[in-house]
Amino acid sequence: MANKPGSRNWNDIQVAIATISMAVTLAFWNIFAGPDRASAEKRAQEQAAIPPQLAVAAAPVVQVPPAPTGNGTILFGGSAPQTQIIVQSGGGNGNGGGGGGGPVTSTKSS
Repeated sequence: MANKPGSRNWNDIQVAIATISMAVTLAFWNIFAGPDRASAEKRAQEQAAIPPQLAVAAAPVVQVPPAPTGNGTILFGGSAPQTQIIVQSGGGNGNGGGGGGGPVTSTKSS
């Protein structure tokens, strides 16, 4: 007796649909992205020929008024802890961005 070929299941159909959709997507991508490719290369060459201009601007000075402290009571009893936040600028080197390397906050517990 000859072996019976395996029956198709839903997983085989899903793989076939996914393969066809990927191939069609890549084909359309290649068709529609072709004309823009030449203009993108031309713009890249034009931008590479222009030297970048570095603009140095002074860091803006922001003054924040102190926040009111209130009387320290909370609804439904209890009292609010009195905290004070001190913000120190890390110097105006004008590099912008970054992070880390700022002032270190240390706490002590008893």
